[in-house]
Amino acid sequence: MTSLGLGPRETALEQLAGSGGAPLDLLVVGGGITGAGIALDAASRGATVGLVERLDYASGTSSKSSKLIHGGLRYLEQREFALMREACTERDLLRRLAPHLVEPIAFVLPVSGRTTRAKFGVGLWAYDALASFRNLKMHKHLDQAETEALVPLFPRGKVKGGYIYYDCKTDDVRLVMENLIQARRYGAIAANYCVVRDLSSAGSVCRAVVEDSVTGTSFEVNARKIIVAAGVWADHVESLASHRAEPRLRPSKGIHLVFRKTDVPMLESGAFIGDAERKRMLFVIPWLDHVLVGTTDEGYAGSLDHPAVEADERAYCLASLNAVFDLNLGEQHIAGAYAGLRPLISGERDATADLSRRHAVYEIAPGITGITGGKMTTYRRMAKDAVDVVAEDLGVAARSKTRWIRLGSRDVTALSTAVQRRCRVLGLPAEVGSNLVRCYGDRALDVLQIAHEQELTAPLVGGMQPIAAEAAYCVRAEMATHLPDLLQRRTRLALTDPHAGIGPGAVAAGVMADAFGWSSGETQRQIDAHRGEVERERGLHLSMAPSPSLAPSPSLAPSSLAQPRTDTG
Repeated sequence: MTSLGLGPRETALEQLAGSGGAPLDLLVVGGGITGAGIALDAASRGATVGLVERLDYASGTSSKSSKLIHGGLRYLEQREFALMREACTERDLLRRLAPHLVEPIAFVLPVSGRTTRAKFGVGLWAYDALASFRNLKMHKHLDQAETEALVPLFPRGKVKGGYIYYDCKTDDVRLVMENLIQARRYGAIAANYCVVRDLSSAGSVCRAVVEDSVTGTSFEVNARKIIVAAGVWADHVESLASHRAEPRLRPSKGIHLVFRKTDVPMLESGAFIGDAERKRMLFVIPWLDHVLVGTTDEGYAGSLDHPAVEADERAYCLASLNAVFDLNLGEQHIAGAYAGLRPLISGERDATADLSRRHAVYEIAPGITGITGGKMTTYRRMAKDAVDVVAEDLGVAARSKTRWIRLGSRDVTALSTAVQRRCRVLGLPAEVGSNLVRCYGDRALDVLQIAHEQELTAPLVGGMQPIAAEAAYCVRAEMATHLPDLLQRRTRLALTDPHAGIGPGAVAAGVMADAFGWSSGETQRQIDAHRGEVERERGLHLSMAPSPSLAPSPSLAPSSLAQPRTDTG
Protein backbone atom coordinates (compact mmCIF):
# COMPACT_ATOMS: atom_id res chain seq x y z
CA MET A 1 0.00 0.00 0.00
CA THR A 2 1.38 3.43 -0.90
CA SER A 3 -0.62 5.63 1.48
CA LEU A 4 -1.66 5.33 5.09
CA GLY A 5 -4.77 7.42 4.41
CA LEU A 6 -6.23 8.68 7.67
CA GLY A 7 -5.18 5.60 9.62
CA PRO A 8 -7.39 3.70 12.09
CA ARG A 9 -9.96 5.77 13.96
CA GLU A 10 -9.19 3.95 17.23
CA THR A 11 -5.54 4.97 17.02
CA ALA A 12 -6.49 8.61 16.42
CA LEU A 13 -8.78 8.58 19.47
CA GLU A 14 -6.01 7.15 21.66
CA GLN A 15 -3.59 9.83 20.47
CA LEU A 16 -6.08 12.63 21.08
CA ALA A 17 -6.93 11.32 24.54
CA GLY A 18 -3.21 11.19 25.35
CA SER A 19 -2.81 14.93 24.84
CA GLY A 20 -3.17 15.53 28.58
CA GLY A 21 0.45 14.62 29.16
CA ALA A 22 1.80 16.52 26.16
CA PRO A 23 -0.67 19.12 24.86
CA LEU A 24 -1.09 19.51 21.13
CA ASP A 25 -0.05 22.78 19.58
CA LEU A 26 -3.46 23.15 17.93
CA LEU A 27 -6.87 21.52 18.12
CA VAL A 28 -9.21 22.17 15.18
CA VAL A 29 -12.94 21.81 15.85
CA GLY A 30 -14.74 21.02 12.60
CA GLY A 31 -14.01 18.56 9.80
CA GLY A 32 -15.39 20.40 6.80
CA ILE A 33 -13.27 22.00 4.10
CA THR A 34 -12.15 24.91 6.31
CA GLY A 35 -11.15 22.72 9.24
CA ALA A 36 -9.36 20.28 6.95
CA GLY A 37 -7.50 23.17 5.33
CA ILE A 38 -6.48 24.55 8.72
CA ALA A 39 -5.19 21.15 9.83
CA LEU A 40 -3.05 20.87 6.71
CA ASP A 41 -1.79 24.44 6.91
CA ALA A 42 -0.80 24.19 10.58
CA ALA A 43 0.72 20.71 10.34
CA SER A 44 2.78 21.67 7.29
CA ARG A 45 4.22 24.62 9.27
CA GLY A 46 5.45 22.21 11.95
CA ALA A 47 2.63 22.31 14.52
CA THR A 48 1.29 19.21 16.26
CA VAL A 49 -2.37 19.20 15.24
CA GLY A 50 -5.52 17.37 16.23
CA LEU A 51 -8.93 17.67 14.54
CA VAL A 52 -12.33 16.52 15.76
CA GLU A 53 -15.57 16.43 13.79
CA ARG A 54 -18.89 15.84 15.54
CA LEU A 55 -20.40 13.81 12.67
CA ASP A 56 -18.62 12.58 9.56
CA TYR A 57 -16.08 14.60 7.64
CA ALA A 58 -17.74 17.03 5.20
CA SER A 59 -21.19 15.98 6.42
CA GLY A 60 -22.42 19.59 6.59
CA THR A 61 -22.03 22.40 4.10
CA SER A 62 -18.89 20.88 2.57
CA SER A 63 -20.86 18.05 0.95
CA LYS A 64 -23.82 20.22 -0.10
CA SER A 65 -22.18 22.75 -2.42
CA SER A 66 -22.75 23.44 -6.12
CA LYS A 67 -19.58 21.37 -6.78
CA LEU A 68 -17.86 24.41 -8.27
CA ILE A 69 -14.46 26.00 -7.72
CA HIS A 70 -15.29 29.37 -9.22
CA GLY A 71 -14.80 33.09 -9.09
CA GLY A 72 -18.45 33.78 -8.37
CA LEU A 73 -19.82 35.50 -11.45
CA ARG A 74 -23.08 36.38 -9.68
CA TYR A 75 -21.13 38.36 -7.05
CA LEU A 76 -20.62 41.13 -9.62
CA GLU A 77 -24.07 42.47 -8.74
CA GLN A 78 -22.91 42.83 -5.11
CA ARG A 79 -19.71 44.59 -6.19
CA GLU A 80 -17.63 42.01 -4.31
CA PHE A 81 -14.67 42.65 -6.60
CA ALA A 82 -11.92 41.82 -4.10
CA LEU A 83 -13.63 38.54 -3.20
CA MET A 84 -13.99 37.62 -6.86
CA ARG A 85 -10.32 38.34 -7.54
CA GLU A 86 -9.30 36.22 -4.55
CA ALA A 87 -11.60 33.40 -5.67
CA CYS A 88 -10.21 33.45 -9.23
CA THR A 89 -6.66 33.28 -7.86
CA GLU A 90 -7.52 30.37 -5.57
CA ARG A 91 -9.39 28.55 -8.34
CA ASP A 92 -6.33 28.61 -10.58
CA LEU A 93 -4.08 27.51 -7.73
CA LEU A 94 -6.34 24.57 -6.83
CA ARG A 95 -6.41 23.49 -10.46
CA ARG A 96 -2.65 22.99 -10.21
CA LEU A 97 -2.64 21.45 -6.73
CA ALA A 98 -5.47 18.94 -7.33
CA PRO A 99 -5.71 18.42 -11.11
CA HIS A 100 -7.57 15.13 -10.72
CA LEU A 101 -10.29 16.86 -8.69
CA VAL A 102 -10.55 20.42 -10.01
CA GLU A 103 -11.66 20.12 -13.60
CA PRO A 104 -12.16 22.99 -16.07
CA ILE A 105 -15.70 23.38 -17.38
CA ALA A 106 -17.21 25.74 -19.94
CA PHE A 107 -20.48 27.49 -19.12
CA VAL A 108 -22.89 28.83 -21.72
CA LEU A 109 -24.85 31.94 -20.80
CA PRO A 110 -27.77 32.33 -23.24
CA VAL A 111 -29.06 35.74 -24.31
CA SER A 112 -32.43 36.59 -25.78
CA GLY A 113 -31.89 40.17 -26.91
CA ARG A 114 -29.52 43.13 -27.21
CA THR A 115 -30.08 44.36 -23.66
CA THR A 116 -29.13 41.07 -22.02
CA ARG A 117 -26.24 40.66 -24.46
CA ALA A 118 -24.79 44.03 -23.44
CA LYS A 119 -25.33 43.39 -19.72
CA PHE A 120 -23.72 39.95 -19.76
CA GLY A 121 -20.91 41.11 -22.02
CA VAL A 122 -19.87 43.87 -19.62
CA GLY A 123 -20.08 41.48 -16.68
CA LEU A 124 -17.90 38.85 -18.36
CA TRP A 125 -15.27 41.42 -19.32
CA ALA A 126 -15.17 42.43 -15.66
CA TYR A 127 -14.94 38.74 -14.66
CA ASP A 128 -11.94 38.17 -16.91
CA ALA A 129 -10.34 41.42 -15.75
CA LEU A 130 -10.65 40.41 -12.08
CA ALA A 131 -8.77 37.23 -13.01
CA SER A 132 -6.05 39.50 -14.50
CA PHE A 133 -7.02 38.15 -17.94
CA ARG A 134 -5.47 34.83 -16.97
CA ASN A 135 -8.72 32.92 -16.82
CA LEU A 136 -8.82 29.34 -18.03
CA LYS A 137 -9.81 30.92 -21.31
CA MET A 138 -11.26 34.30 -22.18
CA HIS A 139 -15.01 34.52 -22.54
CA LYS A 140 -16.39 34.66 -26.06
CA HIS A 141 -19.63 35.73 -27.70
CA LEU A 142 -21.51 32.94 -29.46
CA ASP A 143 -23.95 33.15 -32.31
CA GLN A 144 -27.20 31.22 -32.24
CA ALA A 145 -25.82 28.10 -33.95
CA GLU A 146 -22.79 27.91 -31.65
CA THR A 147 -24.97 28.29 -28.57
CA GLU A 148 -27.32 25.53 -29.69
CA ALA A 149 -24.38 23.25 -30.58
CA LEU A 150 -22.83 23.54 -27.13
CA VAL A 151 -26.16 23.08 -25.32
CA PRO A 152 -28.48 21.11 -27.62
CA LEU A 153 -31.17 21.28 -24.93
CA PHE A 154 -31.92 24.89 -25.92
CA PRO A 155 -35.00 24.79 -28.16
CA ARG A 156 -34.12 25.69 -31.73
CA GLY A 157 -34.53 29.40 -32.35
CA LYS A 158 -35.40 30.30 -28.77
CA VAL A 159 -32.05 31.92 -27.90
CA LYS A 160 -30.46 34.65 -29.99
CA GLY A 161 -26.93 33.63 -29.07
CA GLY A 162 -24.91 33.63 -25.90
CA TYR A 163 -21.56 33.75 -24.20
CA ILE A 164 -19.14 31.06 -23.15
CA TYR A 165 -16.98 31.49 -20.08
CA TYR A 166 -14.88 29.13 -17.98
CA ASP A 167 -14.70 27.96 -14.38
CA CYS A 168 -13.98 24.65 -12.63
CA LYS A 169 -16.02 21.87 -11.05
CA THR A 170 -15.06 19.43 -8.31
CA ASP A 171 -16.26 16.79 -5.89
CA ASP A 172 -16.44 18.75 -2.65
CA VAL A 173 -16.20 15.75 -0.32
CA ARG A 174 -13.16 14.32 -2.09
CA LEU A 175 -11.45 17.72 -1.79
CA VAL A 176 -12.01 17.62 1.97
CA MET A 177 -10.61 14.09 2.15
CA GLU A 178 -7.49 15.03 0.17
CA ASN A 179 -6.77 17.89 2.59
CA LEU A 180 -7.28 15.65 5.62
CA ILE A 181 -5.09 12.88 4.24
CA GLN A 182 -2.35 15.29 3.28
CA ALA A 183 -2.56 16.77 6.79
CA ARG A 184 -2.20 13.24 8.17
CA ARG A 185 0.98 12.84 6.11
CA TYR A 186 2.34 15.88 7.95
CA GLY A 187 1.47 14.28 11.29
CA ALA A 188 -2.01 15.66 12.06
CA ILE A 189 -4.45 13.46 13.98
CA ALA A 190 -8.11 13.48 12.91
CA ALA A 191 -11.18 11.69 14.25
CA ASN A 192 -14.81 11.86 13.16
CA TYR A 193 -17.90 11.32 15.33
CA CYS A 194 -16.29 13.29 18.15
CA VAL A 195 -18.67 15.83 19.71
CA VAL A 196 -17.19 18.76 21.63
CA ARG A 197 -19.20 19.14 24.83
CA ASP A 198 -17.18 21.91 26.50
CA LEU A 199 -14.41 24.37 25.68
CA SER A 200 -12.29 26.32 28.13
CA SER A 201 -8.92 28.00 28.44
CA ALA A 202 -6.72 28.54 31.48
CA GLY A 203 -3.22 29.90 31.36
CA SER A 204 -1.27 28.46 28.45
CA VAL A 205 -3.50 25.43 27.83
CA CYS A 206 -6.95 25.13 26.29
CA ARG A 207 -9.20 22.19 27.03
CA ALA A 208 -11.94 20.46 25.05
CA VAL A 209 -14.22 17.79 26.50
CA VAL A 210 -14.95 15.42 23.64
CA GLU A 211 -17.50 12.61 23.42
CA ASP A 212 -16.97 9.69 21.07
CA SER A 213 -20.53 9.28 19.80
CA VAL A 214 -19.81 5.77 18.52
CA THR A 215 -19.01 4.36 21.97
CA GLY A 216 -20.45 7.08 24.23
CA THR A 217 -17.15 7.54 26.07
CA SER A 218 -15.70 10.98 26.81
CA PHE A 219 -12.15 12.26 27.08
CA GLU A 220 -10.25 15.53 27.26
CA VAL A 221 -8.06 17.02 24.57
CA ASN A 222 -5.51 19.64 25.65
CA ALA A 223 -3.91 22.05 23.22
CA ARG A 224 -2.06 25.33 23.36
CA LYS A 225 -4.54 26.86 20.91
CA ILE A 226 -7.96 25.93 19.55
CA ILE A 227 -9.48 27.06 16.26
CA VAL A 228 -13.22 26.56 15.80
CA ALA A 229 -14.14 25.99 12.14
CA ALA A 230 -17.65 24.70 12.66
CA GLY A 231 -19.44 26.38 9.76
CA VAL A 232 -23.12 26.99 10.44
CA TRP A 233 -22.65 25.50 13.92
CA ALA A 234 -20.06 28.15 14.85
CA ASP A 235 -22.43 30.08 17.12
CA HIS A 236 -23.27 26.92 19.06
CA VAL A 237 -19.64 25.89 19.55
CA GLU A 238 -18.67 29.44 20.47
CA SER A 239 -21.32 29.44 23.21
CA LEU A 240 -19.52 26.52 24.89
CA ALA A 241 -16.54 28.76 25.60
CA SER A 242 -18.23 32.14 25.89
CA HIS A 243 -21.74 32.17 27.31
CA ARG A 244 -22.13 35.87 26.48
CA ALA A 245 -21.37 35.35 22.79
CA GLU A 246 -23.76 37.09 20.40
CA PRO A 247 -24.93 35.12 17.33
CA ARG A 248 -22.96 36.23 14.29
CA LEU A 249 -24.41 33.98 11.57
CA ARG A 250 -27.50 34.06 9.38
CA PRO A 251 -27.64 30.66 7.67
CA SER A 252 -28.80 30.58 4.07
CA LYS A 253 -30.27 27.48 2.48
CA GLY A 254 -29.50 26.27 -1.02
CA ILE A 255 -30.95 23.19 -2.73
CA HIS A 256 -29.88 21.16 -5.76
CA LEU A 257 -31.58 18.51 -7.86
CA VAL A 258 -29.73 15.74 -9.70
CA PHE A 259 -30.93 14.22 -12.98
CA ARG A 260 -29.75 11.43 -15.25
CA LYS A 261 -28.32 12.53 -18.56
CA THR A 262 -30.98 10.48 -20.32
CA ASP A 263 -33.53 12.95 -18.90
CA VAL A 264 -31.41 16.12 -19.14
CA PRO A 265 -28.95 15.33 -21.96
CA MET A 266 -26.19 17.89 -21.47
CA LEU A 267 -22.83 17.64 -23.22
CA GLU A 268 -19.55 18.67 -21.59
CA SER A 269 -20.55 22.33 -21.21
CA GLY A 270 -22.72 23.57 -18.41
CA ALA A 271 -25.31 26.33 -18.63
CA PHE A 272 -26.05 29.37 -16.47
CA ILE A 273 -29.74 30.07 -16.96
CA GLY A 274 -32.40 32.37 -15.61
CA ASP A 275 -35.13 30.79 -13.51
CA ALA A 276 -38.76 30.65 -14.54
CA GLU A 277 -39.54 33.71 -12.40
CA ARG A 278 -36.64 35.75 -13.85
CA LYS A 279 -35.36 36.45 -10.33
CA ARG A 280 -32.25 34.31 -10.10
CA MET A 281 -29.70 32.46 -12.19
CA LEU A 282 -29.27 28.68 -11.87
CA PHE A 283 -26.36 26.42 -12.76
CA VAL A 284 -26.96 23.35 -14.91
CA ILE A 285 -23.78 21.30 -14.49
CA PRO A 286 -22.69 17.97 -16.02
CA TRP A 287 -21.34 16.14 -12.96
CA LEU A 288 -20.42 12.47 -12.36
CA ASP A 289 -22.27 11.38 -15.51
CA HIS A 290 -25.37 13.18 -14.22
CA VAL A 291 -26.67 16.74 -14.35
CA LEU A 292 -26.79 18.97 -11.28
CA VAL A 293 -29.24 21.89 -11.11
CA GLY A 294 -29.19 24.65 -8.49
CA THR A 295 -28.98 26.62 -6.38
CA THR A 296 -31.48 28.60 -4.33
CA ASP A 297 -30.55 31.16 -1.67
CA GLU A 298 -33.09 31.77 1.08
CA GLY A 299 -32.83 32.62 4.76
CA TYR A 300 -33.15 29.59 7.00
CA ALA A 301 -34.29 29.22 10.61
CA GLY A 302 -34.88 25.46 10.88
CA SER A 303 -32.78 22.60 12.19
CA LEU A 304 -29.11 23.00 11.30
CA ASP A 305 -28.74 19.21 11.31
CA HIS A 306 -31.55 18.35 8.93
CA PRO A 307 -32.17 20.85 6.12
CA ALA A 308 -34.41 19.28 3.50
CA VAL A 309 -35.55 19.95 -0.03
CA GLU A 310 -39.12 21.17 0.25
CA ALA A 311 -41.85 20.53 -2.31
CA ASP A 312 -41.96 24.16 -3.45
CA GLU A 313 -38.18 24.17 -3.93
CA ARG A 314 -38.32 21.05 -6.10
CA ALA A 315 -41.15 22.63 -8.06
CA TYR A 316 -39.13 25.84 -8.53
CA CYS A 317 -36.13 24.04 -10.06
CA LEU A 318 -38.29 21.78 -12.19
CA ALA A 319 -40.30 24.76 -13.49
CA SER A 320 -37.10 26.59 -14.39
CA LEU A 321 -35.66 23.63 -16.31
CA ASN A 322 -38.93 23.02 -18.08
CA ALA A 323 -39.37 26.68 -19.01
CA VAL A 324 -35.84 27.23 -20.36
CA PHE A 325 -35.43 23.91 -22.18
CA ASP A 326 -39.08 23.12 -23.08
CA LEU A 327 -38.94 19.89 -21.09
CA ASN A 328 -41.68 18.10 -19.22
CA LEU A 329 -39.84 16.91 -16.13
CA GLY A 330 -41.60 15.90 -12.93
CA GLU A 331 -40.57 14.58 -9.55
CA GLN A 332 -40.34 11.08 -10.98
CA HIS A 333 -37.32 12.20 -13.01
CA ILE A 334 -35.29 13.34 -9.98
CA ALA A 335 -32.38 10.96 -9.38
CA GLY A 336 -31.13 12.77 -6.28
CA ALA A 337 -31.62 15.97 -4.28
CA TYR A 338 -29.87 17.69 -1.41
CA ALA A 339 -30.06 20.80 0.74
CA GLY A 340 -27.16 22.69 2.29
CA LEU A 341 -26.65 25.68 4.57
CA ARG A 342 -24.20 28.51 4.00
CA PRO A 343 -22.63 30.14 7.09
CA LEU A 344 -23.20 33.76 6.12
CA ILE A 345 -22.03 36.50 8.45
CA SER A 346 -24.85 38.76 9.64
CA GLY A 347 -25.05 42.19 8.06
CA GLU A 348 -27.37 45.12 7.69
CA ARG A 349 -28.90 43.82 4.48
CA ASP A 350 -32.04 41.72 4.83
CA ALA A 351 -31.78 39.19 2.01
CA THR A 352 -29.27 36.40 2.50
CA ALA A 353 -28.49 36.56 -1.21
CA ASP A 354 -27.07 40.04 -0.55
CA LEU A 355 -24.86 39.03 2.39
CA SER A 356 -21.14 38.80 1.74
CA ARG A 357 -19.37 35.49 1.19
CA ARG A 358 -16.32 36.91 2.93
CA HIS A 359 -14.91 35.16 5.98
CA ALA A 360 -14.09 36.44 9.45
CA VAL A 361 -11.42 35.37 11.95
CA TYR A 362 -12.15 36.43 15.54
CA GLU A 363 -11.32 35.68 19.17
CA ILE A 364 -13.83 33.58 21.10
CA ALA A 365 -11.88 33.41 24.37
CA PRO A 366 -8.20 33.59 25.30
CA GLY A 367 -6.43 30.97 23.21
CA ILE A 368 -9.62 30.06 21.28
CA THR A 369 -10.08 31.50 17.79
CA GLY A 370 -13.10 31.23 15.50
CA ILE A 371 -13.41 31.39 11.73
CA THR A 372 -16.60 31.38 9.72
CA GLY A 373 -18.18 32.65 6.51
CA GLY A 374 -16.37 32.29 3.22
CA LYS A 375 -16.87 29.84 0.37
CA MET A 376 -15.35 26.54 -0.68
CA THR A 377 -13.22 28.08 -3.42
CA THR A 378 -11.33 30.26 -0.94
CA TYR A 379 -10.93 27.68 1.83
CA ARG A 380 -7.12 27.57 1.50
CA ARG A 381 -6.89 31.34 2.03
CA MET A 382 -9.30 31.09 4.96
CA ALA A 383 -7.15 28.39 6.55
CA LYS A 384 -4.02 30.47 6.04
CA ASP A 385 -5.60 33.51 7.68
CA ALA A 386 -6.72 31.47 10.69
CA VAL A 387 -3.33 29.81 11.25
CA ASP A 388 -1.54 33.14 10.78
CA VAL A 389 -3.30 34.36 13.94
CA VAL A 390 -1.80 31.62 16.13
CA ALA A 391 1.47 30.86 14.32
CA GLU A 392 3.67 33.26 16.29
CA ASP A 393 2.43 32.08 19.67
CA LEU A 394 2.97 28.47 18.62
CA GLY A 395 6.48 29.17 17.39
CA VAL A 396 5.88 27.61 13.98
CA ALA A 397 6.65 28.90 10.49
CA ALA A 398 5.16 32.33 9.92
CA ARG A 399 4.34 31.70 6.27
CA SER A 400 1.83 29.20 4.91
CA LYS A 401 3.19 26.44 2.67
CA THR A 402 -0.07 25.14 1.25
CA ARG A 403 0.18 26.93 -2.09
CA TRP A 404 2.95 24.43 -2.91
CA ILE A 405 1.46 21.24 -1.39
CA ARG A 406 -0.07 18.86 -3.93
CA LEU A 407 -3.44 17.35 -3.06
CA GLY A 408 -3.63 13.76 -4.23
CA SER A 409 -1.77 13.61 -7.52
CA ARG A 410 1.50 14.91 -8.93
CA ASP A 411 1.16 13.53 -12.46
CA VAL A 412 -2.39 12.69 -13.49
CA THR A 413 -1.36 11.38 -16.91
CA ALA A 414 1.16 8.89 -15.50
CA LEU A 415 -1.22 7.89 -12.70
CA SER A 416 -4.09 7.34 -15.14
CA THR A 417 -1.87 5.17 -17.34
CA ALA A 418 -0.86 2.99 -14.39
CA VAL A 419 -4.44 2.71 -13.11
CA GLN A 420 -5.87 1.81 -16.52
CA ARG A 421 -3.18 -0.84 -16.98
CA ARG A 422 -4.14 -2.38 -13.64
CA CYS A 423 -7.85 -2.17 -14.50
CA ARG A 424 -7.27 -4.14 -17.69
CA VAL A 425 -5.53 -6.89 -15.71
CA LEU A 426 -8.51 -7.04 -13.32
CA GLY A 427 -11.05 -6.92 -16.15
CA LEU A 428 -12.46 -3.56 -15.08
CA PRO A 429 -13.82 -1.00 -17.57
CA ALA A 430 -11.80 2.14 -18.31
CA GLU A 431 -14.58 4.24 -16.76
CA VAL A 432 -13.94 2.59 -13.39
CA GLY A 433 -10.26 3.52 -13.59
CA SER A 434 -11.07 7.12 -14.47
CA ASN A 435 -13.45 7.36 -11.52
CA LEU A 436 -10.83 5.91 -9.14
CA VAL A 437 -8.27 8.50 -10.24
CA ARG A 438 -10.82 11.29 -9.80
CA CYS A 439 -11.81 10.09 -6.33
CA TYR A 440 -8.55 8.93 -4.80
CA GLY A 441 -5.72 10.47 -6.80
CA ASP A 442 -2.46 8.73 -5.98
CA ARG A 443 -4.34 6.27 -3.74
CA ALA A 444 -6.30 4.75 -6.64
CA LEU A 445 -3.79 1.91 -6.93
CA ASP A 446 -4.35 1.11 -3.24
CA VAL A 447 -8.04 0.59 -3.98
CA LEU A 448 -7.20 -1.69 -6.91
CA GLN A 449 -4.85 -3.69 -4.69
CA ILE A 450 -7.78 -4.37 -2.35
CA ALA A 451 -9.94 -5.24 -5.36
CA HIS A 452 -7.34 -7.86 -6.31
CA GLU A 453 -6.67 -9.24 -2.83
CA GLN A 454 -10.32 -9.49 -1.73
CA GLU A 455 -11.89 -10.08 -5.16
CA LEU A 456 -14.02 -6.94 -4.79
CA THR A 457 -14.29 -5.85 -8.41
CA ALA A 458 -18.09 -5.88 -8.65
CA PRO A 459 -19.90 -2.50 -8.83
CA LEU A 460 -21.49 -1.26 -5.63
CA VAL A 461 -24.59 -0.55 -7.72
CA GLY A 462 -25.22 -2.14 -11.10
CA GLY A 463 -24.47 0.18 -14.01
CA MET A 464 -22.48 2.68 -11.92
CA GLN A 465 -18.74 3.20 -11.54
CA PRO A 466 -17.87 2.80 -7.82
CA ILE A 467 -16.69 -0.74 -7.07
CA ALA A 468 -16.92 -2.88 -3.94
CA ALA A 469 -13.23 -2.42 -3.16
CA GLU A 470 -13.93 1.26 -2.51
CA ALA A 471 -16.17 0.34 0.41
CA ALA A 472 -13.43 -1.78 1.97
CA TYR A 473 -10.83 0.92 1.32
CA CYS A 474 -12.94 3.72 2.78
CA VAL A 475 -13.42 1.70 5.96
CA ARG A 476 -9.70 0.93 6.19
CA ALA A 477 -8.19 4.27 5.17
CA GLU A 478 -10.86 7.00 5.29
CA MET A 479 -12.69 6.30 8.58
CA ALA A 480 -16.02 5.44 6.94
CA THR A 481 -17.84 4.35 10.11
CA HIS A 482 -21.51 4.10 9.11
CA LEU A 483 -23.22 3.20 5.84
CA PRO A 484 -24.21 6.85 5.11
CA ASP A 485 -20.52 7.81 5.31
CA LEU A 486 -19.85 5.59 2.31
CA LEU A 487 -22.98 6.17 0.25
CA GLN A 488 -23.70 9.85 0.98
CA ARG A 489 -20.15 11.13 0.96
CA ARG A 490 -17.25 8.84 -0.02
CA THR A 491 -18.91 7.55 -3.23
CA ARG A 492 -21.83 10.04 -3.75
CA LEU A 493 -24.21 7.21 -4.67
CA ALA A 494 -26.91 8.82 -2.52
CA LEU A 495 -26.89 11.68 -5.04
CA THR A 496 -26.47 9.82 -8.31
CA ASP A 497 -28.41 6.58 -7.72
CA PRO A 498 -32.18 7.01 -7.48
CA HIS A 499 -32.17 4.17 -4.93
CA ALA A 500 -29.33 5.83 -2.98
CA GLY A 501 -27.03 2.80 -3.15
CA ILE A 502 -29.38 0.37 -1.35
CA GLY A 503 -31.58 -0.81 -4.23
CA PRO A 504 -31.82 -4.32 -5.67
CA GLY A 505 -28.40 -5.90 -6.15
CA ALA A 506 -26.50 -3.20 -4.23
CA VAL A 507 -23.57 -4.61 -2.22
CA ALA A 508 -22.26 -1.67 -0.16
CA ALA A 509 -23.97 -2.68 3.08
CA GLY A 510 -22.68 -6.23 2.76
CA VAL A 511 -19.08 -5.14 2.23
CA MET A 512 -19.20 -2.83 5.25
CA ALA A 513 -20.87 -5.55 7.32
CA ASP A 514 -17.99 -7.90 6.50
CA ALA A 515 -15.42 -5.23 7.37
CA PHE A 516 -16.99 -4.39 10.74
CA GLY A 517 -18.51 -7.76 11.60
CA TRP A 518 -22.03 -6.33 11.72
CA SER A 519 -24.86 -8.72 12.52
CA SER A 520 -27.79 -8.96 10.12
CA GLY A 521 -29.78 -6.80 12.52
CA GLU A 522 -27.11 -4.09 12.65
CA THR A 523 -26.74 -4.20 8.88
CA GLN A 524 -30.47 -3.63 8.48
CA ARG A 525 -30.34 -0.79 11.03
CA GLN A 526 -27.61 0.88 8.99
CA ILE A 527 -29.67 0.52 5.80
CA ASP A 528 -32.78 1.89 7.48
CA ALA A 529 -30.89 4.84 8.95
CA HIS A 530 -29.40 5.68 5.57
CA ARG A 531 -32.77 5.40 3.83
CA GLY A 532 -34.35 7.67 6.43
CA GLU A 533 -31.68 10.36 6.03
CA VAL A 534 -31.90 10.33 2.24
CA GLU A 535 -35.70 10.40 2.15
CA ARG A 536 -35.83 13.23 4.68
CA GLU A 537 -33.35 15.31 2.71
CA ARG A 538 -34.82 14.63 -0.73
CA GLY A 539 -38.37 15.02 0.53
CA LEU A 540 -39.21 11.94 -1.55
CA HIS A 541 -39.62 8.26 -0.78
CA LEU A 542 -37.03 6.02 -2.42
CA SER A 543 -39.86 3.78 -3.59
CA MET A 544 -40.94 6.67 -5.84
CA ALA A 545 -37.53 6.81 -7.52
CA PRO A 546 -37.16 5.55 -11.08
CA SER A 547 -35.02 2.53 -11.83
CA PRO A 548 -31.53 3.58 -12.91
CA SER A 549 -30.90 3.43 -16.62
CA LEU A 550 -28.12 0.99 -17.51
CA ALA A 551 -27.81 2.38 -21.01
CA PRO A 552 -25.04 4.89 -21.62
CA SER A 553 -25.95 8.45 -22.45
CA PRO A 554 -26.05 9.27 -26.15
CA SER A 555 -22.59 10.02 -27.49
CA LEU A 556 -22.64 13.56 -28.77
CA ALA A 557 -19.40 15.11 -29.99
CA PRO A 558 -18.65 18.32 -28.08
CA SER A 559 -17.67 21.47 -29.89
CA SER A 560 -14.05 22.60 -29.68
CA LEU A 561 -15.35 25.86 -28.21
CA ALA A 562 -15.96 24.05 -24.94
CA GLN A 563 -12.34 22.98 -24.50
CA PRO A 564 -10.43 25.44 -22.27
CA ARG A 565 -6.68 25.78 -22.46
CA THR A 566 -4.77 23.78 -19.88
CA ASP A 567 -1.43 25.55 -20.33
CA THR A 568 -2.29 28.72 -18.45
CA GLY A 569 -2.58 29.41 -14.73
